[in-house]
Amino acid sequence: MFELNGNLEVKKYYIENSPIFVVDNFYKNPNKILNLFLKVPPKIHKKSSKKSYNMIFFEDRRHIFKCEELIEVNQFLGTLCGQKTYYYENMGFTNFTLFKDPQFNDYKNNYWWPHLDGGYNGVLYLNKNDQVCGTNLYSIVDSQNEPPTNVEEHEQPWRRKEKYKLIHQIKPKYNRMVLFDGLKFTHGMNICNDHYFHDTYRINQVFFFEKNEQHKPIGPPHNMRKIKVIDY
Repeated sequence: MFELNGNLEVKKYYIENSPIFVVDNFYKNPNKILNLFLKVPPKIHKKSSKKSYNMIFFEDRRHIFKCEELIEVNQFLGTLCGQKTYYYENMGFTNFTLFKDPQFNDYKNNYWWPHLDGGYNGVLYLNKNDQVCGTNLYSIVDSQNEPPTNVEEHEQPWRRKEKYKLIHQIKPKYNRMVLFDGLKFTHGMNICNDHYFHDTYRINQVFFFEKNEQHKPIGPPHNMRKIKVIDY
């Protein structure tokens, strides 16, 4: 199911001296993977907070699962970014996002949930008709009057654009994998139109890595294919 394509070509470029990796045609059978994710309903993500607007003004859903085939995928990506997976190598995650209320989800004046993670992030884009709503990388311009860091993402997910400087936009493409440093760059999904305001979910498979190793591999390293990296 999660078999990588043969002879993958990895493109690398730099933003503020930080490498970003792009791998098109990542999976050999992306349609099977997408159909699997669509067949199994994703669970509601972080609905515990009483102040959460999830499932009211928007839907944030996730799959969290284990699959031994993901060991090779995580090791391949870890070889590129030089970091260990944050979770176990056989774990998989998805993001399913849908917006409901245009007034609350004011994407023209706000960015969706700019945040940091513990290391490199891998994002596989799985929408066939979107080459716009990818991932934004930011720097913080003004942190005053922003919600405190302990506010959960579903309580105040939209942040005023004037508080951030947009450094770079990563373009999405079906079956494209991107790797970027989610600890260096404040980042979030680029919602810049109403494509996902109707009945179409924005769908990604995501991978998380960490600068400092947290979990050791659960199995022996796979024989990694020779990775061809091209600077552009």
